Amino acid sequence: MKSPRKLNRRNFIAHSSSLAAGAVALTTLKPAWSSLAADAPGAFRSQWQRNFDRVWLGPEYWANPLQDWRVANGRAECVNAAPGRNVHLLTHQLAVAPGNLRMSVRLGRGDGALKGKGSAGFSVGVSGPLKEYRNSVLYGRGLDAGVTGDGRLFLGDPAAAKPGTIDVSGKEIELRLTAEPVGTGYRVNLSAHDAVGKQLGQVTRDNVPAAQLAGNLALAANFGAPQGAGGGKGKAKAKAADGAANPGVGEFWFTDWRVEGTKLQAHADHAFGPILFTQYTLSGGVLKLTAQMPPIGTQESQTARLEVRKGKSWSKVAEEKIHPDARTVTFRAEKWDDKADHEYRVVYAQKFKDGQSEDAYWTGTIRRDPVDQPVLTVGDVSCNIHSAFPNHLLVANMAKLKPDFLAFTGDQFYESTAGYGVQRAPLDKAMIDYLRKWYVHGWTWRELMRDRPSISIPDDHDVYQGNLWGEAGDGRKTTQEAGGYDMPVEWVNVVHRTQTSHHPDPYDARPCKRGTTNYYGPLTYGRVSFAVIADRQYKSGPEGKVPPTGSPRGDHVKDPNFDPKTADLPGLELLGPGQMKFLNEWVADWRGADMKAVVSQTIFTAMATTHGGQEVLVADYDTNGWPQSRRNEALRVIRKAFAVHLAGDQHLPAVVHYGVDEHRDAGVAFAGPAVNVGYVRFWEPERTNRNRKTGNTKLTGDFHDHFGNPLTVLAVKNGAVKPDNSDVLKFVQEKASGLGVVRFDKPNRRVTIECWPYLADPTHPGTQFPGWPVVVNTLDNYARKPAAHLPTLKISGAKNPVVHIFDNKGELVYALRLASGSFQPHVFAAGRYTVRVSEPDTGKAKEIKSVEASAGNKAILEVRV
Repeated sequence: MKSPRKLNRRNFIAHSSSLAAGAVALTTLKPAWSSLAADAPGAFRSQWQRNFDRVWLGPEYWANPLQDWRVANGRAECVNAAPGRNVHLLTHQLAVAPGNLRMSVRLGRGDGALKGKGSAGFSVGVSGPLKEYRNSVLYGRGLDAGVTGDGRLFLGDPAAAKPGTIDVSGKEIELRLTAEPVGTGYRVNLSAHDAVGKQLGQVTRDNVPAAQLAGNLALAANFGAPQGAGGGKGKAKAKAADGAANPGVGEFWFTDWRVEGTKLQAHADHAFGPILFTQYTLSGGVLKLTAQMPPIGTQESQTARLEVRKGKSWSKVAEEKIHPDARTVTFRAEKWDDKADHEYRVVYAQKFKDGQSEDAYWTGTIRRDPVDQPVLTVGDVSCNIHSAFPNHLLVANMAKLKPDFLAFTGDQFYESTAGYGVQRAPLDKAMIDYLRKWYVHGWTWRELMRDRPSISIPDDHDVYQGNLWGEAGDGRKTTQEAGGYDMPVEWVNVVHRTQTSHHPDPYDARPCKRGTTNYYGPLTYGRVSFAVIADRQYKSGPEGKVPPTGSPRGDHVKDPNFDPKTADLPGLELLGPGQMKFLNEWVADWRGADMKAVVSQTIFTAMATTHGGQEVLVADYDTNGWPQSRRNEALRVIRKAFAVHLAGDQHLPAVVHYGVDEHRDAGVAFAGPAVNVGYVRFWEPERTNRNRKTGNTKLTGDFHDHFGNPLTVLAVKNGAVKPDNSDVLKFVQEKASGLGVVRFDKPNRRVTIECWPYLADPTHPGTQFPGWPVVVNTLDNYARKPAAHLPTLKISGAKNPVVHIFDNKGELVYALRLASGSFQPHVFAAGRYTVRVSEPDTGKAKEIKSVEASAGNKAILEVRV
């Protein structure tokens, strides 16, 4: 029998939501509630009394925010007295169709009396703008129903009820809510009962619109507009959702949450956890797979295992420990059979206080290495502020494009993702706050990541910074613009572990400053060799090193007399010596590869002229157009492999052709579109003379960037200056959000770059952004004008050989995998060269020294490998 792809549905229903035969009915409920029993189809009942103490509430729930809740004493406890805390039920929603609803929960405050500050209860029919249960978890609004610590029982506005309506002197109460269709609307009743079932009071609302009772169900602590994560206690002046004064805040617990009714729909497949998602890479016969876990308890299982299907049974590949801070478990398997697809599953034994244990599964496919597939398609994904979470339309469109590989090139989320801002201290809660945002990324993309390899490289917002000049991993000393990481190294390393532990082993496993871990290195898949680099981690900060900017910011130059040459100073870094050493080795190493590509957070030019609210900049140090000397050094190396460059970050989809000494003498780069644009940038060369090439005011063609680097724009799409914000999907689309893929056509040595608006159906012709697709031949990535040619090589004894050209100093001029056995090498100066022809995968090679290059060379050189 095929294993389930998610948490075992039968076990899930049995332990969390089915109220199986023999379950004890609530003794405090009146006879009218007797249907909340074993025979209620699709009913739900919480099971926190079975769980060990932990932060995570369980696979059936999403807590806002995660670190403010815990399972303790068999209850769900809100441990931060702040407004807008809630717990959504993921596995059951209220249908649009007519029906009834009955729901109850017991709640209290610590071990003392309920009386005090704050409010607690239900939010019913919670629905977000996209009418999707995950979207509603973050952006939904519902009908509030609850009780305040001063005895108000309310449906809607807590301030509209009178204090002292019910007696709250006891330690706990039970809230019971019913909703019954009456005419075209609903009658909703909320009643409060003491510990022995005596009714303390009730409130009823008639003519509740049916549309208001469709969506999610949630428990709420302290109704009102959410306050940022880690906020202090006692913020009694916070406003309720409708603007009314909030009756203070407090800490509350909930237990024995029960829901049933004909309006209730059960969706066991909506469960999120305990295995949240997986990421993997397959490179050089080595599989690395990371499973992301939630914050489990210390008394629960601390390991997970990886299994693969062999026939009708499963075979264990490895069992590994869960990292205590990152909550990841990483598996590494050498000599992996990469010639066939393999069905896998990650298995976690979830333990319960009653001594029982249930295996939970997350399954997927480790795809074979598509070495014989003519075209390898790579999705370039970045910059998701999650304003349209879970971006299910965009994810579905990406799936239609059938990417073989996903490159998440940074800003997998932003500080605003999932609401509540960010929490930077204490360290343990800050780590959980990061995980909450990272989980939103995984929740968005997990269905694609489970079945295909992917990489993920953290950018500035992934480490809670607006911009990042990493200073080789050092900590921030003064301003952000002076460089360094804001967050402690332990926290930064959790980011690196969650996002990159499934990458191939790093080129240099030794940490840099403060013990900051490295992740840069090579990856080969489908005979495309990728150099994954960290272009933020080693870059120098500008402030205190470069001339004054003429603005309050140390990175935004406003001085109209700025001379970019004055900023190109000795001692500055872009990639750092370690990454440059890696790149020099990578361009020459063609084992298992037909084509090459660099993947990083951002492109190596300063393109955008206009930022945010139409602010025109003279120069921007938060670009890899600076420092110019280090930028040029990197491009001179990268172009030796005729590599294309994939990146994100810009929020300005563009294809550009780099220039070092002249236009188009280096590679082509794709700045992919943001998934959801937040901060907007524009390419408007007519608004600054710095960027205009004489006589050219169009958006494409030859220009120079802020720092004087030659720049050829092949395609670009500016968003609307005033996008339509009446609809969230239109809003993100008009800001030039979208999706992009890069197709590596190996037989033809050609790269096709494609780019679509957010709402476009990529299966329909003519739906790409204007100017796309862009087709790039491999040789275009080093289109420097040749000065001479070597003899035409006629090669035998090797299939698709690699040609290395070395100058008379022994330095590599370039290396290239040929698609045929004939090639005339071009060079950039007359003289004598060494030609090396090889078949790297077999070790066969032939080297010919002192080969003369000349203009108009008609000679033929026979080479047998």
